[in-house]
Amino acid sequence: MWWGVALIAWVLGAVLLAINLYGLAQPLRKPGLGQTDQASLRFVPDQVWSYEKSLKEINALDPSLPEDQFLRDANRVVNRSLVHVDWNRVDPEAYRQRVPVWENYFLYLLGKFSGLPQFERYHYADYRRNIRRGIGICGDAATVLSSVLDRYQVDNRIVSFEGHVLVEAGTGSNGVLLDPDFGVVLDVPLDALATRLPDIRQRYLDAGYSVREIDYLMPIYLGQYRLFDDTYHFMSKRYLFENASYILKWLLPLGLMMASSAWLWVVWSRAGSIR
Repeated sequence: MWWGVALIAWVLGAVLLAINLYGLAQPLRKPGLGQTDQASLRFVPDQVWSYEKSLKEINALDPSLPEDQFLRDANRVVNRSLVHVDWNRVDPEAYRQRVPVWENYFLYLLGKFSGLPQFERYHYADYRRNIRRGIGICGDAATVLSSVLDRYQVDNRIVSFEGHVLVEAGTGSNGVLLDPDFGVVLDVPLDALATRLPDIRQRYLDAGYSVREIDYLMPIYLGQYRLFDDTYHFMSKRYLFENASYILKWLLPLGLMMASSAWLWVVWSRAGSIR
């Protein structure tokens, strides 16, 4: 009986390992993203950067530049690295919002069977996975920018309004609000946001956004907000679970195969000694 259980465990481990290996060659990004699906996008990009292009631009950011220029460059890179889709209306399978089984079978099973919306249309915590998939909304863009600024040791915090998410680099009167989702540097600290709405409105207009989009944002900036030190604090449980699941998706099949192989070897060795 036990040798049968061990054999099943080995086969299960081999199948999971094969799924993982297959996934290494699969694109997490929807084919034709931002090019063949513009009706599904909130903002239509002039150009969709590849994952490799985005990482190259992030690595090329120069912290020796004046701080305002560095922040503009970082904000621009993040804005061009993600395509803003109509999050709740696009096909979750096609856009990989439901994480594919070959990418992470733990997240796939939760997205398929748990009934939890946060896994049915999953927001990545890791900024590289966000960029690799290539889609996001304001919260995704904010966590990516915050992670990039953390990497360059720039003090920042995520500012979560009811309806939009920004990043503030620096604090107090020296802070600068950044909107990576829209690709706009607001050039005001958080403390002055509510009193500088005409200036902020003009910055969005100068960036080419419609009056309708801007009229949606302005009341949000008068509302309440919550502050988070970084991506970990913004989505702490998901951050920990996601990172653990990407490690366990390899450890589980290897553990099953090694443990069952050892058990089968013991069983066969004992059977041979009896004969």
